[in-house]
Amino acid sequence: MTDHEVKNWGRLIKYHRQKQGLKQDDVSVGICTPSYLSRIENGVVIAEQKVYEMLLARLGIDLDQEKGNLEIKHSFLETIYAKLLSNESLTENELTRLESCHKGIFQQEIDLLAGLVYSRYLFSIDAINEARELLLKIEPFITWHQDRITQMYIAITTNLHLSFLEFQQIIFREDHQHVSNYMNTANRFEQANYFYHLAFAHHRYYSFQQALDYINSATQVFSHQFKPLFQLKLYSMKGVILNDLHRFLEALVEFEAGQDLLRNVEAIQTPRQWSSLYNNIAYCYECQGLFKEATSYYEQANSFGEDLHTVINWMRASYQERDEETLYQLFIEYPNERFNVTHHHYQLLLLKCASEGNFTITKLKDLEELVFPYFKQQEYYSLTLYYAPLWAAFYEELHAYKQATICLKHALIASEKVRQRMSS
Repeated sequence: MTDHEVKNWGRLIKYHRQKQGLKQDDVSVGICTPSYLSRIENGVVIAEQKVYEMLLARLGIDLDQEKGNLEIKHSFLETIYAKLLSNESLTENELTRLESCHKGIFQQEIDLLAGLVYSRYLFSIDAINEARELLLKIEPFITWHQDRITQMYIAITTNLHLSFLEFQQIIFREDHQHVSNYMNTANRFEQANYFYHLAFAHHRYYSFQQALDYINSATQVFSHQFKPLFQLKLYSMKGVILNDLHRFLEALVEFEAGQDLLRNVEAIQTPRQWSSLYNNIAYCYECQGLFKEATSYYEQANSFGEDLHTVINWMRASYQERDEETLYQLFIEYPNERFNVTHHHYQLLLLKCASEGNFTITKLKDLEELVFPYFKQQEYYSLTLYYAPLWAAFYEELHAYKQATICLKHALIASEKVRQRMSS
């Protein structure tokens, strides 16, 4: 038996002893001293296998049978976890079995494993608050060794931090605890997933070079595996990062690889994947000032299924292309009340004001004071870097130079924040 198995059998003895209302003296008599049993139960000592067999037998537990049951449960939970990582749906029978495994009591390692897999299931159905509550209960039991429980905990909590947009927490944990070292013995797909999520966090934190380093690590670890959906995510993420590093031609190469993959693998040809990829390509052209190409790809992206994020991008590119007809039609089709994401709603207000052109200092200032503090608070620096100089130009047209200077200061602060993070 390994040390981990030994500690599990010690916890198992303690669990059944307490469940049966027995004292340590009752169980240990004739086998070992009560103090030695205490040390066994707490994993302080490793006894001979015969001792574990005798103690469990006294509690009415057959060690070999218990091992067999645990192996079956362990295999089942690993199978379910693998399905969840690959975005596969669980059958009704699998979900019922998973729920029966997860009891909310963490006496043994298998209980922790079941809790972690169940939390990953909650994440898959967007029950992220429930997933976080469960992980908070599990956290005190994490031993931070290079074991399966620690690996799952790292992977699942990283996913959860991303869902709550807690990018800095992911970066801080890796920088200070080097938790990727715990993933060294995980399978290559799980290692690649973790590096991918690190890349995602760094990208959203505007530390683009670090993001590129991690996406390259993910790609290297993932090489020679056939999971096309994850491969598509790698192509897309690398393209997005390269785009923000202004390496546009390299970014388009990654996006083209993604298109080739989508064209040739029917299983991943979903509207969501096409829409996301075309949206990324469109943004790459927008960043290069090629607004005609950008609007074309945004339109194609939206044709695969309405995505209000793509719609806002399409509006912004249409405004820059000075395509007033398309912009007017989009304003009609997508009025204010259709947008429930705050930064989408604010961008719509800004673009409508900008396109109308008959603005006043009061109207410009009202929008400025509403929108730019929010962009700053949420660290939407790229949005500030586009809209703040635009607003400054509008103020200058009205000879409101003081307000123009304030807007340019917004852009300067955002630019400095991005520069600091890129150079960190």
